[in-house]
Formats: sequence, structure tokens, C-alpha cells
Amino acid sequence: MKYIPLVLVLGCTASAPDSADVAESMAVEAVTACPTGTWCIEASPAAVLLHSVWAVTADDVFAVGDGGTILRRTHDTWTVMPSPTTNHLRAVWGSSSSDVWAGGVTGTILHFDGTAWSVVPVASTADVDAVWGSGSSDVWFAGSGTATHWNGAGFSSFGFGGALLSVSGTGPNDVWLTGENTNLHHWTGTPWATVLPLSGTTTFFAVLALATNDVWVTDFVPGKETVHWNGSKWTPVRTNSGIFDGLSALAANDIWGAGGNHVGHWDGTAWTTVQPFGTSASLWSVTTPPGNVWIVGDRGLIAHRSL
Repeated sequence: MKYIPLVLVLGCTASAPDSADVAESMAVEAVTACPTGTWCIEASPAAVLLHSVWAVTADDVFAVGDGGTILRRTHDTWTVMPSPTTNHLRAVWGSSSSDVWAGGVTGTILHFDGTAWSVVPVASTADVDAVWGSGSSDVWFAGSGTATHWNGAGFSSFGFGGALLSVSGTGPNDVWLTGENTNLHHWTGTPWATVLPLSGTTTFFAVLALATNDVWVTDFVPGKETVHWNGSKWTPVRTNSGIFDGLSALAANDIWGAGGNHVGHWDGTAWTTVQPFGTSASLWSVTTPPGNVWIVGDRGLIAHRSL
């Protein structure tokens, strides 16, 4: 599923765009007003793979990607932030606009204090593909076969088989990890427990925990593309086509997924899955500040939807 070439068009669309307009995609100015209920492609200042996006508010959004690229959206415009690394970045998350973390290949961990980004030295050289925390002194970094925890004063690491791709939780003692060939792992303040949401597969691309009895994971098995935990059992929930690398929620009945060329929405009853950016798009991450959705992907794709 990784690194599929991206074809996209800038502008607002309610259906799949014509993929022939790629050459002009970076020449169009930023969209400053996105009609409610449609997807708008926003001009990106960097035509690189953007692997992760995270929003503090609707007017403060961060995205990271290849070559150490860090972008920030304020006042309806995306700008390139000075980056202390050229390593590929794969994840971004923060507790506030002055406490933002980014992670990438070979153990790269960066921190933004509201003024500048700096490299944070860690002992692990494992790739970082996901970052999540419950606060400034409880942050998890996951990638390769290692999960690294920041407690506000120092780092500790835990080893796993397979490649970790996603981390999510609801608090310091309710954290979930998953990835390729590694199953699902749950932290409750004691040693990690291995969880098996489905038989026949050990790979799950994304995990999203909304409550202790409301957890989602994504998979590639047809008809079982998402699986939901209600506190007592796991239930497969089909998307019909979408396989999501990223999940984000505004509420239990308002969840967004992005992966491959699909965008999905869960309304509490069923998933609706569409291809709003063409069949060659490659989408990686989604974030949902109140009233908005942002998605990023290959070749600098940044998509916005006002709700």
C-alpha cells in the first residue's frame, strides 16, 4: 500500500477530478474558502510525500513529510517551517501549539516549543511512524518494532515483533499499538497485552481509541476493513472498499478515515467511502479539529473539508 504515485487537481470538488491536470497542481493559490460539504485541495509549498497531519485548531494545522519537511497552516495559508533535519518525517502530534512532537526514520524525534523545532536525542534508532499522547508528559512514539515513551523527564522503550504503524489512547493507562505482522497491543499501566481482534490476520494499519469501550482498528481483509471494540467484543465493520492508514474522530458517530485513494466517514451506523481525489491518489493521514477535516498524501496533497 505504500508510496503509490499521486495524481491530484487543485480546487474544490464534489467528485473525482480529472487526473490529467497534475502539471498545474502546484501553481494554483491556496483556497481560502471551502464550501461546506465539499473537498478543496489547498496549495502546498512542498511537493513531497506528506505522511502525517495534526490540527491544534482549525487555524493552526501541522503536516510533516519527506526530507524533513514541516508545514504549518495559519490564516488560510500553508508555509514551510525551518526544520532541523532532512530525515523523512512520518508522524506529528501535540498537546498544544507550543508542545508539538514529530517523528521519522532512524529514530528521529523533533520537538516544537512554540518558537523553533529542535532535535530530541533518543537512544533508539527505530523508525517512528506514529505519535500520540494524553498530555505533555505522556507521549508515545511507535515504529519498526519499538514503542518509546516520554514521561516529561526521559524516555523508555518497549520491544515488539513486526512493524508498529499506529498508536492511540484515551489516557496514560489506556494506550493501543498496532501495525504490520504485530497484532494489536494494549497498555493499561502494566505490561503490554497482545490482543487479537480478528482471526487469520496479524496486521492492522491504524488504531483509534475514543473510549475504553470504543476502539477502532483498520485491516485489509475484504469485508473486515475496520473492526470495532465495544468493551466486550470485536465486530468487523465493512467499508466496502476503503482501507484506511489514518483515522480521526469528532465524535463516536463522526469518524473519518483515509488510505489509498479512499476517504471514509462513519456516521454511527455505516461507513460511506468515496474517491474524491481520483483513483491514483495516495492518502496517509487525517485530522479533525471541530468543524473541519484535513487529509494529506503524496506529492504534497493537502485536502480540506468544512463540515
